[in-house]
Amino acid sequence: MSSESLGSFIHRLSGVYRDPQRVLRDAETLLSSPMGAHLRPTTEPLMLNNGTSTPPVLLLRGTIPMTYRGVTYNLPIDMYLPQKYPLCPPTVFIRPVASMAIKENHRHVGLDGRVYLPYLHEWRAETHELRELAVWMSSLFGSEPPCYAKPVNARQNGTTPHNPPPPYVSATTASSSAASNTSSYMSAQSGSVNSSQASTNNAAEEDRRKAFEKEISEANWAAEVARQAAAEEARLEAEQKRLQREHEKKLSTMRAKATSKVQYEMQQLYEGMKDELRLELKNQKQLDFGKEKIERLLKEGRERKGGLEKGNKEMKESIEGLEKWLAAAKEQQSAEDADQSEDKADLIALPADTPSAQMLALSAENAAIEDCIYFLDRSLMRGNISLEVFLKEVRRLSKRQFMAKAHLIKIAQTRASNQGYSF
Repeated sequence: MSSESLGSFIHRLSGVYRDPQRVLRDAETLLSSPMGAHLRPTTEPLMLNNGTSTPPVLLLRGTIPMTYRGVTYNLPIDMYLPQKYPLCPPTVFIRPVASMAIKENHRHVGLDGRVYLPYLHEWRAETHELRELAVWMSSLFGSEPPCYAKPVNARQNGTTPHNPPPPYVSATTASSSAASNTSSYMSAQSGSVNSSQASTNNAAEEDRRKAFEKEISEANWAAEVARQAAAEEARLEAEQKRLQREHEKKLSTMRAKATSKVQYEMQQLYEGMKDELRLELKNQKQLDFGKEKIERLLKEGRERKGGLEKGNKEMKESIEGLEKWLAAAKEQQSAEDADQSEDKADLIALPADTPSAQMLALSAENAAIEDCIYFLDRSLMRGNISLEVFLKEVRRLSKRQFMAKAHLIKIAQTRASNQGYSF
């Protein structure tokens, strides 16, 4: 049965199932497995115990294989998928053919053919499925078949035959014995009765002979039935013991397999936990090493921070000393300027135009920067300022000096180009 045909049945049952995709998936899994190779999907209402029926639901009808005493038989079943599937388990019936009958008092099959299994009783939508159900039925019914074949006469008449077996003593022997006794009796009385009495006696003797033959036949039949019943009881007891031994053997084998599997799983779990613990210990060692390294770096950072704070404090003190020195130098310069005469050196050379004034101011700034750098060098030699302050101030003044020189050269080039000669 192709998935398209099964899909058409599911589509035809639109609105019946809450999860049609799950129904389709489980049915396809069963039909594609060896257990469901002889099952065919169809639709049919499901009759309930209260006499009512459901709307048409998916029905998987056919046979599943079961192995009994080394021989594989096909067990006819009807598997209904109710409306609430997979929340509710499927409903399964054994459908014996005319030559078969359902065993009475079967543990897992009722007289109406309905199947009752622990797998169905413990059904859970998350873990149970149709293919495993078929495997369960095949395995369980292989050890305890739910059906048996009817005798040939029962198949023809529809009932169990009750015809008695042939008697142990034949009717001819009984008839000869009765006839001999009758002849002796008739010969003894032949002289005293007439012909009519002889006829009456012959009829009575015939009736007694037939009654005797019937009594013998019934006695032989009862003895044969008792013998067959005893033989059947002995056979059933032997079969039951054999099945019990096979069951115990299978149970022992399954117990050994389960024990071996549990031991294997426990060993695997132990190995996995041991590897995890080894990995955790390794990670713990790495974490401890990282913690020590971080603590060492934090300590070095705190020490470096202390050194930087100390250097910053010293640099601030040096800047304050330099500012005081500059203030004193300015006061001294102001005093010297006040003592000088009105004929200052700045008035000796006066620029004739704006470019000349710019060049004069830039030249004076360049000379002032040279002097400032010189005095900074003297202060460094005397220990009045630190090396960091000296370098910082020299870099700042060098930048200004570079800009002043570059500006001075640019102005000179511009004046030379305006006057018509190169610089």
